[in-house]
Amino acid sequence: MRVAPGSPPPVLAAGALAWRESAEGLEVLLVHRPRYDDWSVPKGKLDKGETFPAAAVREVAEETGYRVRLHRPLPASVYLLPDGRTKIVQYWSATVRAQVAPGPADAGEIDQVRWTSLEEAEHLVARQSDKVTLGSLRRYLEADELATVPIIVQRHGAALSRSKWRKGEGSRPLNSKGRKQAKALPALLDAFDPATVVSSPWQRCLSTVEPLARIEGLKVRTKYELTEAGHAERPSRAAAVMDRVLREARPTVVCTHRPVLPTVIEAVRAVSQQGASLELPRTDPYLAAGEAIMLHTTRQGTVVAVERHLPNIG
Repeated sequence: MRVAPGSPPPVLAAGALAWRESAEGLEVLLVHRPRYDDWSVPKGKLDKGETFPAAAVREVAEETGYRVRLHRPLPASVYLLPDGRTKIVQYWSATVRAQVAPGPADAGEIDQVRWTSLEEAEHLVARQSDKVTLGSLRRYLEADELATVPIIVQRHGAALSRSKWRKGEGSRPLNSKGRKQAKALPALLDAFDPATVVSSPWQRCLSTVEPLARIEGLKVRTKYELTEAGHAERPSRAAAVMDRVLREARPTVVCTHRPVLPTVIEAVRAVSQQGASLELPRTDPYLAAGEAIMLHTTRQGTVVAVERHLPNIG
C-alpha cells in the first residue's frame, strides 16, 4: 500500500492465526482483550528494526504463551486510526512449535486465551478484519491448502565487487552490508522454522546462511549445481536440485546466486498455482542481494502462495 506524500508514517503491526487439529475438528487460537471486551486474532506493533514475520511470532508468544511457526500469509488489514494515521497489519496462518509461557505476558492487555472451533470463532470475533482472516483460513481449509510448507529461495547477501577481488569467484566474500544481512537473517527466517539448508558452496552463499544454520542447529548441505559455474555448465542440474527440494516438501532454505535465479524460479513456476506464479519475479535481478522469497507449498509440492522479505539491517 502507498501512503500519500506528506502523510504521517503508517503504524505497522503483525499477527498470526494459529490452528490445530483436534478430535472435534479444526480449532483456532483467539485472545480476549479486556480493554475492548472483545475476542480477536493475536497481533501487535512492530518493534524498531523488526520484520513483519518476526513481529508476528513475538506478538503471538507474548499474548498467548505459544511460540508459533508461520505458514501461508493471510490477507493484510489496512485501516485509518482515529488520529488519521494508516495502520497496516500483516497476518499469517500458523501452527504451534512450543508453549513458552503459561499464558499472556500482560493480563491487563490479554486476560483470556482460547482454542475454539472455527465456527465459534466466527461468532466470537467482532472486528471485520478478524472475520476476513477467519474466512480466508476457512477457504484454504476447504481447498485442502491450509497445511503448507515454507521453501525459501535466498539470494546471498551483498558481496565485495568482482573488480576488487582477484582470488576467484568461489572465495569472493560478503561486504559489510552483506555481513549485516547475514547476521539479521536468522531473526527473519526463524519465523518459518526451516529444517534444512541447501547452499552453493561458494563463500558468499555460505557466509549468508551459516549464522542461520548455527542458531537453528542445522547442517548446510552444499550443491555445486547452485554455483554460477555449475549453473553455466549444466542449468538443468540446478533445476533438478530445486525440483527435488519441491518434491520433498520440507521446510528448506536454498541459497544461490543471481545468475542461477532464473532457472530456479522457472522450476518453481512449473509447480505453482496461477495466482502464485504471477507473484514470482520475472526480470533481472529477480531478487535483491540478501532478499528471500518464501514459497508456501502443499505436501504434494504445489506452490500456493508467495511472499518476499529482506532482513532488516536498520
